[in-house]
Amino acid sequence: MSTELRDSLIYDCNYNLFIVKTMLPNIRNIQDRQTAVRWLRYLKTGANTIDEMKLRNDFMYYLVLNVQEGTLKPPFDKPPLPGSSMISMANLLPGVSEGGVCDINPPKTIKSGDSVIAGGAQRSEIMRRSPDGGAFLASQPIPDVGAFCYLSVITKKPK
Repeated sequence: MSTELRDSLIYDCNYNLFIVKTMLPNIRNIQDRQTAVRWLRYLKTGANTIDEMKLRNDFMYYLVLNVQEGTLKPPFDKPPLPGSSMISMANLLPGVSEGGVCDINPPKTIKSGDSVIAGGAQRSEIMRRSPDGGAFLASQPIPDVGAFCYLSVITKKPK
């Protein structure tokens, strides 16, 4: 297993995870929001091999699109089946045939430079103002429960 590829797939997943968590309030229906959180938990724990990680990132990409729109479409409109492998659910993805072969190649992550507009709102203020477009923040761990706080202290030399 290539460490560089593995790290890249983990980074992409974490970034999309951050985006989904940021945009969850776009989903007005509380039950749908809970279903999206169940999908997040499932996707965070269901990938051990490179192929599973790639598939997880495909699922995560489509989950980002659903949450961005504010409505969940199949397969995200129902919670993931407990104990089922991600490989067995590959045919549920849009553009994937019965054999699990993807007919289209979606991007694996929404890049930090992309203008993500969800529910009429632009990216968060901190992401827009960040010099790196939010790349540093996206790589940080995000708690399942509680708050995410970021503090920055910058000093300038006196003129």
